[in-house]
Amino acid sequence: MRRVTWLLSLALISGCAAEQAAAPVPSKGPDPRPRMEQIKADCMKQKGFRYIAFVQPPQPKPDLGTYEGMKAYRQKYGYGVFAMHVYPKDPLARGGESPYVHDPNDAIMMKLNNEQLASYKKAREGCLNRAAKEVLKKEVSSTDKAVDLLNAASARLEAEEIDGDPELVALASSLADCLTAKGQKVSSTKPTDLARRGSKAFWAESEKLGDEQYPNNKGLHYVPDLTAAQARPYLDREVKAALEDLECGKEFYTRYAPKQASIDARVMDEYGPLLGM
Repeated sequence: MRRVTWLLSLALISGCAAEQAAAPVPSKGPDPRPRMEQIKADCMKQKGFRYIAFVQPPQPKPDLGTYEGMKAYRQKYGYGVFAMHVYPKDPLARGGESPYVHDPNDAIMMKLNNEQLASYKKAREGCLNRAAKEVLKKEVSSTDKAVDLLNAASARLEAEEIDGDPELVALASSLADCLTAKGQKVSSTKPTDLARRGSKAFWAESEKLGDEQYPNNKGLHYVPDLTAAQARPYLDREVKAALEDLECGKEFYTRYAPKQASIDARVMDEYGPLLGM
């Protein structure tokens, strides 16, 4: 049973990752994460807790920063929703995101009782703040705050550079007309909404299947357990819809994709290290 997580409201690590992650993050120098992790480990030791300095290893990513790259991806994976069930070992089959390598600190936390875990998490947040101050010169009171900062930066840039782009607004209107003519539901013609419309619809379908499998999920959404054979009809329909969307919006995505990739890269470069990304 796998919980569906949305790191970026997403924009980027949520439900719309297939449309977001694209270009490599531009580097301003050495990767700050190893130093931050070591500071966190030393800080946690001072507080009486065991913490292993851990940096997520680099993983392959699809090229979603160009129209051609998006087309190649969608021909096999659709929006990256049901593909994970059909190609479970394929690192590109998860909405454009690489598979998460388990943090060894998860195993440490699993051994703690509720009271110990609460103390551990509180200490870890304090150590994150220390590392962020020392390495990035940023104040971050918690991981949730870091996510809020990342999402706010992404939303601000998207509003300015995508939804505020007159040419993209005009192209979005044409895309919406084409999709409507093909019988696809369109509830908003705002460029960012249109770009995420398809993936959000299929994620909603996946969530519904997960809710049916796990009715006692306490309001959380889980990825459904599907065999490749069970998921294949969903993926085939998803691929068809994704390609139809892309062809309707060829001009739109040719302009949109590099803009979104640039925004994502800049936001991740500034805020990603706070989340170990």
